[in-house]
Amino acid sequence: MLGLAAWSASIAWTAAPDAATRAEVVTLFAVNAVFHLLWSPLFFRARRPDWALIEVVFLWASLVALVVGLWPIDRFASLLIAPYLLWVSFAAWLNWAIVRLNRPFGHAAQRYPA
Repeated sequence: MLGLAAWSASIAWTAAPDAATRAEVVTLFAVNAVFHLLWSPLFFRARRPDWALIEVVFLWASLVALVVGLWPIDRFASLLIAPYLLWVSFAAWLNWAIVRLNRPFGHAAQRYPA
């Protein structure tokens, strides 16, 4: 998935007609990178799938913004993001199921040990 995103970034950068559009491409990918890098530490290191579930909404939205934002620049670059968007959609559903089946988390979980 990330290989396709990198390919998409390269295509969009090359297809961008001017510096302002290239800055837009960089911004879209940078915002996505931040949200991409936040999810795993929240879910695995902090053991807070509930927080990760909130964060994955922003990750998903950043991918929708990439698809929409890249479309006028290069449609193929935009379509290369689709598998990543589908994967994050599936991961979000799994995250939701984990939260639903395993709550409470954090301090509430410490008060009610299994």
